[in-house]
Amino acid sequence: MGRPLEQEKITIWKLRPTQIRGFTMKKIQIIAWTTFLIGIVFKFLHYPGASLLLLLGALLLFIHSIIYLCKNAKTNLPISFLHLSYSILTIYVLFRFQYWPGCSLLFLIGFFVTVFCFFLLFKNKTQFKLPQIFLVVYFVFFFVLSFTHSYKIYYLFNLNTVLNGEARETNYKSWDEYSWFLYIANKQDEVLEANQKAQKVAEEYLKITHNRNAVFDLELIKQHEQQIKDKN
Repeated sequence: MGRPLEQEKITIWKLRPTQIRGFTMKKIQIIAWTTFLIGIVFKFLHYPGASLLLLLGALLLFIHSIIYLCKNAKTNLPISFLHLSYSILTIYVLFRFQYWPGCSLLFLIGFFVTVFCFFLLFKNKTQFKLPQIFLVVYFVFFFVLSFTHSYKIYYLFNLNTVLNGEARETNYKSWDEYSWFLYIANKQDEVLEANQKAQKVAEEYLKITHNRNAVFDLELIKQHEQQIKDKN
């Protein structure tokens, strides 16, 4: 009776490292998604550390996808590319939310990697469950985001009336930065309106406090106004 128990213990012991590795990989993925989503919430609420959380979450997802790809490419290529698609699309979202250059290249990489992933899934007749459905939804979001102007993204995070009701009446820097995004998008009428709003908010702020930086910022905003008018 003792031998079967001993053999069972040996079998369990042999499987344990694989189980631990699988658990660790799953844990990294959960931590990555959680970190990235918290970063988005922090960005909406203007809490410090939002950019760091977004970067860390995207980086962890990419590391997870590369490790998964290296370990499972020969045995399960479609799911390996599923995780890789997640990470690249997330990196693209990170770049758009941070207004970093290189989005066009990331869009092409994300698009072709995800399309290839769908090809593999259909070729292998993979049953579409929650991970695959999530990729479809995420890809649609990625595609819509690629056609969304930066000024709309900036307005959503910094000047929307729901989460920035009071702040939008005091944060003249956000209005000035918003006018810059409008300027790049050639929204001539709206850019002047945003610039005037920035000046008004800055002047109201200076009535409350005589801040040297605010005085300098107001002069800079007026220079931006002149640049806008010169272009027109």
